[in-house]
Amino acid sequence: MNKNTKKSVSVTLPIPGEKKSGPFQTDHLSISVQGMKTKIKTSYKQNKFRFDINIKMPAGLTERLFPFDVRKNGKELEKMISEHMKKQFENLIKNIQKHQIDPIGLGLYARAHEYSQYKKVEDHWGEALSKADIHVSVKVTKGNMGPVK
Repeated sequence: MNKNTKKSVSVTLPIPGEKKSGPFQTDHLSISVQGMKTKIKTSYKQNKFRFDINIKMPAGLTERLFPFDVRKNGKELEKMISEHMKKQFENLIKNIQKHQIDPIGLGLYARAHEYSQYKKVEDHWGEALSKADIHVSVKVTKGNMGPVK
């Protein structure tokens, strides 16, 4: 989620509706994400901060162990991956808020865009972040199919 990330990230995720068979995880799909773009909009409403995080992920398919026509059903696959990644990011944000920590640097955005409100909570930013409204949207676009056709 960090805007400055430049490295490639590999992700393996389960595909709902696919059955696992045999000793291998045939209901999983692996993608490689490179050049992820993150935009964060910050505001302060109703006595709490609000962050809208928009993530665009170009993903290359690296492994698929179940029958699926990627060329015909690419948009459906993009939607499934987007929904799964959104859930993963939402769970991460819940943990961040639960533990009142800020490893992704939302405090920097609050300070830059809502300075007067941030100064009031600067000394207990973790608590203010735990009460913030954080919304995530993820858009995955299928890039190359790598070794999978």
